[in-house]
Order: sequence, then structure tokens, then C-alpha cells
Amino acid sequence: MRTIKSGISLFLYIILLLKYHSSYAETHSESTDSLLAKALKLYSKNPDAGITRIRRIYLFAKKKDDRTAEIKSATLMARLYWSGGQYDSAGLYINYSLQLTEKFNIDSLMGDSWMIAGLIDHSTARYQQAIQKYKSSALYYQKEHKLTSMATSYLNIGMCQIQLSQYDNAIRYCLLAARLFEGAGDKANLANAYKTIASCFSSLGEFPKAILYNKKALSIRLKLSDKRLIAQSLNNTGNAFRQYHQPDSGIAYLLKCLYLRKNEKDSSILVLTLQNLGSAYQMKGSMNVAERYLLRSLNIAEKYNMQEEVARGDLDLAALYLPERKFKQGLAAAQITEKTAKTLNIPQLLMDAYAMKSNLYTTQNDYKNALLYVNLKNSIKDTIFNSAKNKIISELEIKYQTVQKEKDIAALSTQNRLGDKIVLQQKRLIIIFIAASLFLLILSAAAYNSYHLKNKANQRVQTLMRELHHRVKNNLQILSGLFTMQIGELNDESIRNALRENELRLTSMNLVHNKLYQDHNNTQIAMKEYLGSLLLHIKESFGKGADIALKVDVENIELEADKAVALGLIVNELATNAFKYAFDGNAGELYLCLGLQGKSKLLFQLSDNGKGIHHNSSAKNTSFGLKLVNLMARQLDTSLTVQNMNGTSYQMEIPV
Repeated sequence: MRTIKSGISLFLYIILLLKYHSSYAETHSESTDSLLAKALKLYSKNPDAGITRIRRIYLFAKKKDDRTAEIKSATLMARLYWSGGQYDSAGLYINYSLQLTEKFNIDSLMGDSWMIAGLIDHSTARYQQAIQKYKSSALYYQKEHKLTSMATSYLNIGMCQIQLSQYDNAIRYCLLAARLFEGAGDKANLANAYKTIASCFSSLGEFPKAILYNKKALSIRLKLSDKRLIAQSLNNTGNAFRQYHQPDSGIAYLLKCLYLRKNEKDSSILVLTLQNLGSAYQMKGSMNVAERYLLRSLNIAEKYNMQEEVARGDLDLAALYLPERKFKQGLAAAQITEKTAKTLNIPQLLMDAYAMKSNLYTTQNDYKNALLYVNLKNSIKDTIFNSAKNKIISELEIKYQTVQKEKDIAALSTQNRLGDKIVLQQKRLIIIFIAASLFLLILSAAAYNSYHLKNKANQRVQTLMRELHHRVKNNLQILSGLFTMQIGELNDESIRNALRENELRLTSMNLVHNKLYQDHNNTQIAMKEYLGSLLLHIKESFGKGADIALKVDVENIELEADKAVALGLIVNELATNAFKYAFDGNAGELYLCLGLQGKSKLLFQLSDNGKGIHHNSSAKNTSFGLKLVNLMARQLDTSLTVQNMNGTSYQMEIPV
């Protein structure tokens, strides 16, 4: 809150006392502006007496229907209640002031009223609403050619956008403000605008630009000879150099700041500078000096009960102890930070404390606790994300309503001249329009939420399917590896052949699951690549790479995984039989063809130019392999035909 008020001090004492004279002034031989100025002077000495005086002016003006005096006094009451932190009372007076300015079209007072309304929202963290009200004030200030006040509105917009982490937009508005302040010759506020721009660049990690604008602010403040603000700019510039990993330059500026504040001794304003010095010396590697500055900042912060600064100082100490492997000291400091962050409800600081504790436990090889604090940090991060998402949705709804309200105000200011009856009709139409728009917005939000949940569920299903294929692939690889190991250790050729056949069957299935795992967005298998890889593996397993030529003629066809597995097992069995029985150790050729036949069938053919099948091989026809072939053929809703001419040829017509 202190930061907001110091940054908005540009407007704190600006009460635009315009050239209107009211009936109240005529009665009392003094203008409203003069009376309010005296009441404000009394307020600075005795706030209660000052408020009472302003309230009397307000009530008298209301009684006499002096709208200008009524608006000015209500606006001043709102501003004083705001500066005292009484935001509810401030809101009541400023809303009444806005109603009057809109009703009677007093544009000259609109800017002040919207500015105070923005300050109230700004101070209560309603940043989107504050931005819209600051924009309204800037619009009316522009109409009245009040450029300094307009610049103040822009600067306040930038400060709200910083709170919303909208740094690019904040820079744009602060640059507009700086241009106006420079044109008006307002050096103090120009330096304040540069300081705010520098803080935006620091948040974006653009430290050279942050240094540049901090130096601009420092140059102006040196000319103004304000030691307090000079020290502030020295501290900011030094900290920017530290963040830019130039500790020597940072230390030079920070020591100058410390020298300017030497008369402060152990004042609370030294804490940030001492912490920055400690961090800079730590970056430089001067750990003892760093520890001395950090401990001094901690002592001052504890003296003035600056709980957040104490917590941040302890976090800096923990970071100092981490590379020195001073586990106990570092853990104690991090625990203080954790406790304070929970007490003050500062999520980012709590996340930093958990991260530090995880790093400390890692140095002790205590990975259980290290993982625990990583998970705690991630849990807070998820909570912050969800909270921010809900806040953004809420603020977007409010922004929409605010924009609509601004349009309504502009329309009403024109329609008032047409009479009360027309105004009433327009208001009713506007209310209906807003209600319909909100209804559509709610429907859109519900539809988006439903889509988001469905998409999330689909992603989870895809992840589970990919994991399933991954596990099946791994298990098949393990079994295949076991069979391969056993084949190498056995002497019985019949057992070796049986194991080799099983290993090849596993490989035909494993290739499918491997491709499904690699491309988790597709459930279909490219048959050309799959069947080619399968035949090559079978050939290599028989050690006949130089004897048997493979000819693969497969079109660019994709099949579902279940059909691909069935066809792969058929190819495996038939090709294995060919390698075992067709060639008797002689050279030969194995030909595989798969292509479309019409629009609804696939033609499959696997043939060899070996010795062919003899009629007395009925024993082979009842083997497990050929039973498996027939079973897979039935699964594909087809049957296998065999031709024995210049070798053996198998054919199938597969419906698709």
C-alpha cells in the first residue's frame, strides 16, 4: 500500500480548483475553491476538524443546489478518506460525485472524479477496474487540456499493469506519461516515470534497459538535489547491475547509496540496500563480506519488526550458506522464511523457501526430503495458476461491464437533451443488452470449460494408451531377449528352432507396439515399413543374409493395430517356413506383395522360388504355426490359399 501511495503521490495534493463560482460563494463572499483550500489546510493540522469543515461545505452546496460546489466538496471528501485508508467511505462520496457529473454533464470535473475512483480500486487491488477508471480520467483531462493530470493517469495505468504482470503495456503507458511530463517541464514526475519503466524492464529480464532508465531517473534527481530520491535511484541502479551479473558496478552504486544514508544509521530504509549489497558480494564470491551485510540488514529488519524483509534476508543467508554446505545454518534460515511466508500469506516467498530447502537437502543426498519440498513448491505453483486464471476470468467480465458502462455514459450525455422519457427507455434497453451479453458470456464460458475438460480427458487417455504400448513393447522386448539368450545356450536344434519361432512371433507384435508408442497420436500402422522391417529381422535371425533375396512390394497402406498384428503373425509364420524348408541352403528369393484390389479389398501374396510343398507334408499342415496362420486369417475375415508352382505361393483377399 505504501508503494501505491508513494507512486500516486502525483495526484494526492492535486485538487483542481476551477474557475466556477457558486451560489454558496456569493452568500459567503468567498469562492468554493478558496473555502475548500482553507478546509484542506485545516485538515493537515487537524484531520477531524478539516473533514467536518468540508462536510459542511458539501451539505450547504447540496441544500442550495450548487452542483459544482457539491461535486468539488464530495470529490475532496473521497480523496481524503482514500488517503486515510477508509475506502468504503471514499467510494460512497466518489460514486455520488460521478452521478452528479454525469447527470449534469460537468465535463470539467469528470477527470478528478474518475481519478479518485481509480485510486480507490488501485488501493484495494482491483486493478482492471482501476485501469478503466484511469482511462476515463485521462480522456476528460485531454478534453480540458490538463496534460500533467493526463500524464498522471497514464502513469497510474502503468502501475496497475505492473501488478497484473502486463509489463509491455505498462512500459507503453509510462512512456506516454514521461513524454507529457517532459513537455510540461515536470522533472520530479518525469524521474518517477523513468523509475517505473526501469522496474518493468527488470521484471522482463532486460537489465541493460533497466540500467539505462534508472540512470535517467538518477540524472534528473541529482539536478533536483533530493537526497532521499537520489539514494533511491542509486539503490535501484546498483540492484539492476547486480541482476545483470555485474556485481562490481552494482556494489559501486550501492555503496554510494549507503554513504548518502550514513546519517540514517540503523534506519529501516537501509534494509533493502544492505540486502542488495549482500547479494552483490555473494555473487562476487566475497562470502564473509556478504554475510556481514546480510546479518546487518536482518538485525535492522528485526528491530523494526519488518517481517517480510526478515524472511527475505534469511532466504539470502540460506543461499549464501548453500554453496558452503553449511546445512544446519541454511536450513534454519530457510525455515524462518517458510514460517513468515505462511504467516503473511506470500505464496511466491513460500515457493522460494521450499526451493531452497530442496536444494539444501540435495547437498546432503537426502533426496526424499528434497523431492518432498519440490512437490510442495509445485503444489503452490498450481494453486497460484488456478487462482490467477479465475482472477483473469473475473477481471475480463468486469472489464467487459466497465467498457459497456463507458459506452452507456457517452450515450446518456447526448440523450439527456431529448428528455427524461427517452433516457429511461434507453436505460431499459441497455440493461436488457447487458443481461443478454452476460448470458452469452456465461454460455461461452461454460462451453469453453466443457471443451477444456473433454480435451484434458482425451489427453489423459492418449497418455495412458502410450504408456500401455510402452509397457507392452518393453515386456515383449524382455521376452524376446530371453528367448535369444536361451537359443544361444541350447544344443538341441529342435528346441532352438521352437524358441526362434516364438522369438520371431514376439518381434512381429513388438514392432507394432513400438510404432504405436513412437507415434501416440496415430493408431494405424504403415504396413510398408512394418512388413519390410519384419522380413529383414526374420532373414537376419536365420543367418542367411547372403543367400535369400527379399523383394517387398507393399503399397502405402495403413491398417489398424489389431489387423496389422494379425497380418504380421501370418507373414512371420509363412516366411519362417520358407526360410526353414524351401531352399535347403541354396540361394533363392522371397517375394511379398500387399496392395489394394478395388475399393474394399487388399490382395496379399507371399511366395518363394524354392522346392515347393510336397503332398506328404501333412504333418506340417497340423503344426502350431499353420494353426496360428489359419486363426489369424479368420480374424481378418478371410482364408489362405496355397499354390505349388515353381515354389510355394500363399494368397489372401482381405476385406477392408
